Amino acid sequence: MPTNEEINKHLHEQIPMTDQMGILVKDFSAEGVVATAPLSANINHQQSAFGGSIVALGIVTGFVAIWGNLKLRAIRAELVIQHSETDFSKPALGDMEARSRTLSDTALDSFTSSLASTGKARILVTSDIFSDGKLIASNTGTFVAIAEDR
Repeated sequence: MPTNEEINKHLHEQIPMTDQMGILVKDFSAEGVVATAPLSANINHQQSAFGGSIVALGIVTGFVAIWGNLKLRAIRAELVIQHSETDFSKPALGDMEARSRTLSDTALDSFTSSLASTGKARILVTSDIFSDGKLIASNTGTFVAIAEDR
């Protein structure tokens, strides 16, 4: 299982904006991901978090949930976001925390089976973003994986 340090190193090297935004994965397990981002690095002109930063935090959290599971299953694949939708409910007035929703074994099995048989797979991941303990947004991303050996 990749450690939080390995995940953060990978993110900051491969997606430099995650470092600039201060995104840190605090917890990774087969059940989900918890990632944080400080308000200070993502603040807008109204002293709340920039909407694009909230979206990016949600996408990154979903990405890590899938990327980490591919690592756990020793599957080599390129992973990208295909589609993303975010519903905003409140402004973020403090530091943010995103939590990916648990991926079902059925969804992961279908995803990895498709990847093995066709070299491509698609999966939905929803991440909920909180600030000061309040739900401020939910991001649902469609992620696509393409097997590296195809």
